[in-house]
Amino acid sequence: MGLLGEFSELFLPRRCAGCGREGVSLCTACLQLLGGIPRAMEPRYGQLPVVGIAEYSARLSHMVVDFKDNGRRDILDPLALALVRSVTAALDLAGYLGGPIRLFPAPSAPRARRRRGGSHTAALARRAAELAPELSLQVVDVLLTSRRRDQVGLGAHARQANVTGTQHLDPAQLSAIAPSGSGAAGGKVGLDLLVDDFATTGATLAESARLLTSVQIRPAAGAVLGLGRGGTRFVSPFTV
Repeated sequence: MGLLGEFSELFLPRRCAGCGREGVSLCTACLQLLGGIPRAMEPRYGQLPVVGIAEYSARLSHMVVDFKDNGRRDILDPLALALVRSVTAALDLAGYLGGPIRLFPAPSAPRARRRRGGSHTAALARRAAELAPELSLQVVDVLLTSRRRDQVGLGAHARQANVTGTQHLDPAQLSAIAPSGSGAAGGKVGLDLLVDDFATTGATLAESARLLTSVQIRPAAGAVLGLGRGGTRFVSPFTV
């Protein structure tokens, strides 16, 4: 935190990133949203099951927006720990048997990356990897996107149309990425996951999966923080 940020801490009361309550970064009620039992969703678009730790809500949305657009680094760890729980449940759902685990963050638009100083999804994934060293998570930030409209407020068909053909792979990193199941670590197959902050219809993750599959990278599931109401939900008996 810079000098200006330190002075702001002195004179401006800290507010809960979820509900705005003064005096805390996240109040107990909002923290409980991040501690829910993971559940899986069969999205409207794509074939990948998607796991999240909470239903989409205004409070959860405020947390993510505060983190990615307002520089709320003080809530990075709670969000990243919630993503770890989602990743762990997604591994269980996908039948993970061991080996390297690669996380492919959903892409952010170039303008958003410049404004935020990078991809907020990749930042969450990297912090999740640091907080869960026992999983040996590798973050592969190879997905990029061209300029497109924000998905907020769009219907299911509009969401799909909005993301179709907008993603591409970073050529600087692509040559270093092995195909899925290449057995790089001790002969173990491992598993690949897509990660994002929210999934509603699954259109963004489906486009990412399509693009990665074209270069023999086959994600087994998606792991997100919040699940919207654009898919067929089924509650899973996760306890992580």
